[in-house]
Amino acid sequence: MGRISPFLIVAALAAPAALAQAPVRDEASGLALTPPPGYAARALPPGRGQAARFEVKNASDTDTGCQVAFTPAPQNGRFSQAELDAVMRGEEWQELARKAVSALYDIQDAKVFESKGRMGFTMVGDFQGENLPPRAREIRTLFVIQETPRGRTSTVCVGERAGFEARRAEFMAVATGATPP
Repeated sequence: MGRISPFLIVAALAAPAALAQAPVRDEASGLALTPPPGYAARALPPGRGQAARFEVKNASDTDTGCQVAFTPAPQNGRFSQAELDAVMRGEEWQELARKAVSALYDIQDAKVFESKGRMGFTMVGDFQGENLPPRAREIRTLFVIQETPRGRTSTVCVGERAGFEARRAEFMAVATGATPP
């Protein structure tokens, strides 16, 4: 048996990292996702009303990480992307988005952003309530919403409160790595 090349060892060690960043696509809906470095994505069964859903995690995530989903919204079809973007910039739409999650979350931060020529809206929140399980008090959630004429692409990322700001850029990279249908 011959000597193993150091090049082959390096290539073999690097292969899992390269594969972890492989793009994924749901052919039926068109939702595509390129995970950021260090993250891997896998398809999950769609939830209620969703056409596609992916889990996106790094190697250290157990009960943390992200999910990216696409929900068709036929009512959006009558609007152009520019019109949807203008609506998302508006205080009325943003207030509705905040209200939708504020029953369970204390919203810490909310703002619009632009990615791939489309507007998006982010909210960061902590679970609220008096009878929360201890674990719920330790985590923070990032919600990212993008509307297109075909529907809504949502990213929800959960991380430890203590290290959340350090991971926020990674979580946004998950969200902006999604290409809505």
